[in-house]
Amino acid sequence: MNNEFEIISKLDPELSEETFESLKKNHSYIGEKFILDLVNGVGVVAKDLNNSAKAKEKGFARLWDQVSGTEKKRQNQINENVISGLESSAIWLQDHDRHLSRIDLYIKSLADNLYNTQTEILKFYEQFKELEFRVELLERFKKSAELRFEEIEKKLAKIEAQQHIDREIEKIGTLNLPIELEVFTVLDNLVSGEFGIWYILSEDKSKKEEQLKYLKNKLKNTLSSQNIKEFIDYYKLQQEVKKLEKSEIRAISFISQQYRQFNKSSLYDSVDIVTIVSSTHNQTELDEKLEENSHIRTFITLEDFIDDTILCLLDS
Repeated sequence: MNNEFEIISKLDPELSEETFESLKKNHSYIGEKFILDLVNGVGVVAKDLNNSAKAKEKGFARLWDQVSGTEKKRQNQINENVISGLESSAIWLQDHDRHLSRIDLYIKSLADNLYNTQTEILKFYEQFKELEFRVELLERFKKSAELRFEEIEKKLAKIEAQQHIDREIEKIGTLNLPIELEVFTVLDNLVSGEFGIWYILSEDKSKKEEQLKYLKNKLKNTLSSQNIKEFIDYYKLQQEVKKLEKSEIRAISFISQQYRQFNKSSLYDSVDIVTIVSSTHNQTELDEKLEENSHIRTFITLEDFIDDTILCLLDS
């Protein structure tokens, strides 16, 4: 069992390593996203201390638990797994051989927040006498995240953003997904990886605009066989999604919801469309969700979807 999956198995013990490796073929950074969910779950506790029922309801690995149907696990087991998961994550962050990921930047921010709210977090754990949660764990985790960030900064100058764009867009047509979800998945891989790190940390605005233009043109040219001016049929897309493996549907739903979780200030049609079509089962449910999310346009083309997705993912 590799170190990354060892951490992820604490999120969902029912997720097999075979399924995880299969998901990584399409979603290169899903391992980091799972770990981000685990780390973010620890911070949820500090925010909900004054409402124990709410804290219990949310649990720790809140997003993946909801998507995978494992949210009713015993709370003590979740707490124990989070402690163990943080310990393993501190080691995992020091793995210099794994690929660069923008997720590391999120994790560093969360590590800082956890350390700054250590009093509240330790107070929460006092109610679980059989568990041992020490501030040293938060210190180690914060230090590991800082070292990883320093490593990323050293490698930033060597990142070839355009090469990453080319590598990912070559995957269009090979992922065995509806075209809208292939676009979403490829853009997610780009934003979550080297291109995303470079875009966030680079101070060269003109270069960033140039690469963003290159990305849009490259993607739209690759989709030249598609009618990108045609409106997306949400119900047809929902039916196509239903034909996918359940693990793939859960992964797509999880990834799209995580973007919303980290960007609550803006509303984007594309990512919410992905969430809705991957979490509803019939046209009635679909219509209800679309009505609840009134910001989603009734008519959106594949070209609109591309532009909106790029904006959303980079803005998260």
